[in-house]
Amino acid sequence: MPLSRGPAIIGADSIRQPVGAMKSSRSIYAVILSVLLLLAGFSAQAQEITGIAEVRSGNEIALNGTVVRLFGLEAPAPDERCDLTEGRYRCGIVAWAELVKLADGRDLSCDIESRTGDGLPVATCYLGERDINEALVRSGWAEARADVERYQVDQAEARRARRGLWAERIRPPDRRQAP
Repeated sequence: MPLSRGPAIIGADSIRQPVGAMKSSRSIYAVILSVLLLLAGFSAQAQEITGIAEVRSGNEIALNGTVVRLFGLEAPAPDERCDLTEGRYRCGIVAWAELVKLADGRDLSCDIESRTGDGLPVATCYLGERDINEALVRSGWAEARADVERYQVDQAEARRARRGLWAERIRPPDRRQAP
């Protein structure tokens, strides 16, 4: 006896419909998942740390116990010395004191830009709308990192005005030496 093709065709049609509906549902779920992953990526990049600043060095602060390195700049280490015409001085202490004047004890918000290899947040910090990183470079007591464009104009201004490390009689240490 030959098998009837009628029910098989009806059954095949009823199977095809849900599969098509499943493909459509999968596409919708894929789009939703993509949007959620994209939003998760943006929120990871837009992390913010807020709190009362405690200055640790010329380029590090602590907010609520979290140490944050300032983005886009290099300041002399606390024990670093710079040359004057008459001798040497502890420019790292002066850079630290400038950051103390700008930020210590103040309520800051810091936007995390990246992290160091050991997980330390690297951030741009603000006192209200004032960019503390920019202010430190503009004061001349920190150098703009060569690989970051953001503060190059501020460093050029500090050099022209001979502020901080760029004062006429001061020669800042060369941090660009080969390892």
